[in-house]
Amino acid sequence: MFKRIVIGILSVVIAACMLTGCTFFSHDTERDMQQEIARVKSYEITNSVRDDDDNVKEVKYITPEKVIYKRDLIEYVNNNASNLSQSFGSDLEGLYKYAARMLVSVELVTNEVNALIDCGTIEWGWTETNAVKRNIYAVIDNTLTTLKNNILEERDEEPGSSSSDETVDSDTTYPVKPEESGDDDDMEEIDKKDTEEWFPEVSKFPGNSGDENTRSLEREAMRRFIALIESSVKDDFRITADERAAFDKEIEAINEKIDNDGIGSVYEVIGTYPVTDKSPFGHIMYYISGKSYERSQKISSLQRYLTDGVKVEYADVQKSYDSQLNAQKAQYTQDIAAYDKAMSDGSTTVLYNANSNYFYVKHILLPFSDAQKSELEAFKNRKDIASLEENEKDKLVKAKRDQLSKAIIAYPHVNGEDDKSRPMSVSDIMAHIRSVMLEKAPSVQSADAAFDDLIYLYNTDPGAFGNSKGYVVKEKLNAGENETYMQEFADAARYMRRNLQPGEVYYTPVVTDFGVHIMYLASVVKQGEVGLNDYTTAARTETYYDLLETPLRTSLENAAYTKWENNVLTYNLEKQTEIYEKTFSDLWEA
Repeated sequence: MFKRIVIGILSVVIAACMLTGCTFFSHDTERDMQQEIARVKSYEITNSVRDDDDNVKEVKYITPEKVIYKRDLIEYVNNNASNLSQSFGSDLEGLYKYAARMLVSVELVTNEVNALIDCGTIEWGWTETNAVKRNIYAVIDNTLTTLKNNILEERDEEPGSSSSDETVDSDTTYPVKPEESGDDDDMEEIDKKDTEEWFPEVSKFPGNSGDENTRSLEREAMRRFIALIESSVKDDFRITADERAAFDKEIEAINEKIDNDGIGSVYEVIGTYPVTDKSPFGHIMYYISGKSYERSQKISSLQRYLTDGVKVEYADVQKSYDSQLNAQKAQYTQDIAAYDKAMSDGSTTVLYNANSNYFYVKHILLPFSDAQKSELEAFKNRKDIASLEENEKDKLVKAKRDQLSKAIIAYPHVNGEDDKSRPMSVSDIMAHIRSVMLEKAPSVQSADAAFDDLIYLYNTDPGAFGNSKGYVVKEKLNAGENETYMQEFADAARYMRRNLQPGEVYYTPVVTDFGVHIMYLASVVKQGEVGLNDYTTAARTETYYDLLETPLRTSLENAAYTKWENNVLTYNLEKQTEIYEKTFSDLWEA
């Protein structure tokens, strides 16, 4: 991926993507947290543009001064602890200095984008505005879903524990399919421009649809949401006097709207964007998350601007293909172990298949609850079970798993979260999958795309999301070779390979210690070379040309970024910023 400053910066600007739990501001108002750790000066940016008569004129933009506090630094480090620790290990001094530099870089990059938007070089229209607004409402929707689940649990209406105890690296519990997420951060090109403002669907307004219990639940969740955003800005010392006045005015307007139009009416206005002085609404959500997404969208716009001239020639991709194909032919023909390694680790784009011993499966995991997992483990450890011969023990454990699987409760995912108001059994989900897939059966391409959609709707296995090919399975293991997957999963996969055609679902639930797997035969590897313009999957979403073009484009984009970094960002870091390391040196000296 392009070595955009987004690598570090987006981890800063997306820090406030949810409104509950540990992602909420801590509101520590101690004097230590209020110390300045850096300051970005106000300075002038001059851009040269051509007017309608093709005359060059200079447009000047004055940037605002920005103060960065110790609390900002600590929040950034806490929110990115995992990634930072991988890079810096125990080097706390290096870690915090890097973090301070990244916070400063965010402000400098934002200044550059704002200047380019101001002079008209970068367009900021309804497409970009709507992208931010959709993300604001995604935060609202995700938080409302969480609050509804909390209310159900308080009422003891929760039919079971969370459907998964896996952790997915995502802003939500489960990833949302990219084209449906509303997150335009990774949008490389905008082919169609929005011409009007986007508004949330009326059907999403809380308390407007469903039975009385559903409406009541949604109204209560909305009340809690309003209390939540009020508390989020109550004691934050970073809020300016003007912002505080806008927040107070908005809270007053919210309460007035509730009195006049009901609690559900607030949803329509709470995510108002862009925020203006003419409207009292939208200021709090903009502060909490809108500003972050706005910066994200602006940085993405800068990325497109910097790489607009980057073009990868077909001949260069062809050259890369020929080179890699010839090398793989020579190596894999003589060294099957190297081919096996390339297929199993997934880090190599395999262009030459030395044999037809591999195939790909996709699956949907409907997991056991924590209570069911504990019950299964206790059963295995019972003295009368543990003392049995392995074959007898396996039979009884299998029977126990099958029994437990019939009581699994799972939930469809809405905006990346379990919809706890719609509990479903394995048979319910299987019936829905069958109805969808039977309709797509005539076309393997349609079937593959449909099963991907079903993965995002029901699956809880992190590795299955975005896995366009699926899991690779070896049909025949070498002597002494260990099985890669749970035995039940592997056995079912090989049964599918022998008895099904690509594009078909195995409608017999496969039960392992993890839960129930609904499995799908995605593709079968054919011996020989793949063509440069062949599709990588049945869904035909990408070709091998696309895969090989990506690293070549990345190299050119990195060069474009490095040139801009050297000419603009590095200069401004030295001339327009001050970082006060003494004010946060206690963070590594303690």
